[in-house]
Amino acid sequence: MSRVRRNVVANFVGRGWGIVSVYLFVPLYLRFLGVEAYGLVGVYSTLAALLALADVGLTATLSREMARLAMLEGSEGRMRDLLRTYEVAYLSISLASMVGLWIVAPYLALHWLRAGALTPEVITTAIRAMGIAIAFQLPAGLYNGGLLGLQRQVSYNVLQVAWGLIRGVGSVAVLWLVSPTIIAFAWCQLIFNAIYFAAVRVTLWRAMPAPTLRPRYDQILLRESWRYAAGMASISVLSAFLTQTDKLVVSKVLPLAMLGYYSLAGTLASVPLMLATPVGLAIFPRLTGLVAVGERDAVTALYHRACSLVSIVVLPCALTFLFFSDRLLLAWTGSTSVAREVGATTSLLLAGQIMQAITVIPFYLALAYGQTRLIVRIQLGGVLVIIPLLIILVSRVGLLGAGVAWLAMNVCTLFPYMYLLHRRFLHGELKTWVRRDVGRPLAASLVVALAGRWLLPLPTARVAMVAVIGLVWVVSATAAALSVPEWRWMLVRQARQRIPAR
Repeated sequence: MSRVRRNVVANFVGRGWGIVSVYLFVPLYLRFLGVEAYGLVGVYSTLAALLALADVGLTATLSREMARLAMLEGSEGRMRDLLRTYEVAYLSISLASMVGLWIVAPYLALHWLRAGALTPEVITTAIRAMGIAIAFQLPAGLYNGGLLGLQRQVSYNVLQVAWGLIRGVGSVAVLWLVSPTIIAFAWCQLIFNAIYFAAVRVTLWRAMPAPTLRPRYDQILLRESWRYAAGMASISVLSAFLTQTDKLVVSKVLPLAMLGYYSLAGTLASVPLMLATPVGLAIFPRLTGLVAVGERDAVTALYHRACSLVSIVVLPCALTFLFFSDRLLLAWTGSTSVAREVGATTSLLLAGQIMQAITVIPFYLALAYGQTRLIVRIQLGGVLVIIPLLIILVSRVGLLGAGVAWLAMNVCTLFPYMYLLHRRFLHGELKTWVRRDVGRPLAASLVVALAGRWLLPLPTARVAMVAVIGLVWVVSATAAALSVPEWRWMLVRQARQRIPAR
């Protein structure tokens, strides 16, 4: 098995566990904490995403530089110096972020969040503990970027799975046996994030080339990579605006309980990106290496294989979830109120996330070429679209307005983004991307998912409901794979190898 294929498999295993763990533990968190306190869990996720802006592009730059330097002879010392330099800078940023959140926590509790049963003192304490937890989580992301750049995705995913399992089981155990409060939950995140930070740091340093000299902090290395880092920082800032502004507006305009409902919808709608990202992470180092040596034909072939794989993996699942969103919410949480409140909103968020997911590989293609300007421009256009829509629609129609704004923004940016990106980096390949990589799997998946929704009777039992929806997903995925010639012939070959000759 090639390294790229092994990394794709490892990333799918890791991300698959991430999906399973989310949908396994979230209903338990909701049961122990209640919907209002679970809204603070949504606040924690939003704060983590916003404070990640302090990354200023360091993680993405470290990943790309590790992938590039690994292709060059005699770069071992530079790689270790680069890691030490970025590490010192990042730890300083994380400490400053923690202090800042500690200071503003009372303001958030008193003047931003619209709580009901939770007191400002409880909210302040929980946010401060979450701030310390985030301070450990952020630099762990930097070390993960280094592992991905070195194509150590097996190690990366082993750590991710172990962390998710320990954090999920540990948090549920504390909520069940010790204290079913948001403060107990926040302290669990702090402890488990600290353990994960230590583990991933040790793993990356052990994966580095054998030392010749002691690694040192070198500010020159920061100056040499500042252009790419600045571009990635701009992308991070705009991505945060695009993905977190809806939570901020909902948390300000609507009660905290509504943020809890919206967080549940966002969790279910995150599946498309969770499925697409493993492919992008696996091929990015390889794409970067091929671009560095000027192998355009190989870049084109790898790009189309990855895009079609993303479509085959993402579209059947996402479309099935979209058409069955209310039933899935009911089966997942056991709450008719959750299904009623955010079923339609979840479908809108899923539709927008599908568009995000199919652009993952094009996004990594641009990064492999070291170009961030186009991405920044498209994201800036998205920000200008979504912010006024959110402010108007959420205040008028509530959570449904947030879903409409998210979908509208993605519709407005997808087509110019793909046209300009292909013209810049793979001129003449846009038709292949539209027709083969996306169009065929989309048509096949859509037909099956719609037929399943209209024709299949859904049982009332939760397990049976999930089984029926899972059947639609499997049939849809099979149809999507058979719609692309390359993957169809691969499936035929695999089937022939497994059927004994007579």
